[in-house]
Amino acid sequence: MDSEALRQARTRLQMAIPQSRYEHSRRVEEESMRLAARFGADLEVCATAGLLHDCARDLPLDRLIALWHRLGLDRRGPDPIVFSSALLHGPVGALIACEEYGVCDPRVQSAISRHRVGAVDMTLEDKVVCLADYTEPGRCFPGVDSIRNLAEGDLDAALICALGATIKHLVDSGALIDADVVVIRNDLLRRSRMMPKAGDTSAS
Repeated sequence: MDSEALRQARTRLQMAIPQSRYEHSRRVEEESMRLAARFGADLEVCATAGLLHDCARDLPLDRLIALWHRLGLDRRGPDPIVFSSALLHGPVGALIACEEYGVCDPRVQSAISRHRVGAVDMTLEDKVVCLADYTEPGRCFPGVDSIRNLAEGDLDAALICALGATIKHLVDSGALIDADVVVIRNDLLRRSRMMPKAGDTSAS
């Protein structure tokens, strides 16, 4: 997929963010498309969200916080004590994607907004982009290959593993943890346990 809209977004994005961030974004775009094709998600939505997922990542923190407040997310978002670019750039990126890149499709905005730690009741496209960000080929951290292997057959299992790895990393490093990460992992785990396994006819 290489639509004119995507080509224009790539050109604009490359001028707006550091080269290393742009290269990461292109890899997430490609991995999003690969996972979308594998699991039947919307290719264009996933490609566009994958490309633009970090469009706000390098904004100054004070601007991120100002845009966060403008969105009204402070009423239900993280406590100010854990404000960081890592937590804010997803939701703010959805706004930037619409206002600066002309990408206002709510499905794309949802996937951008939720790519960092996911969300309760994620769409298929949300899951694809979130996981593509974890597993794109440039990522190198303990356990990433296990997450990649899981992603070949089960998006939810891979996301559960990825969120668990994130929580462990934050605990080990003594960092503050956004409680939503735990809630989202628990929701995915609960739903995956409720789903019937292949060949299980007990629910019928």
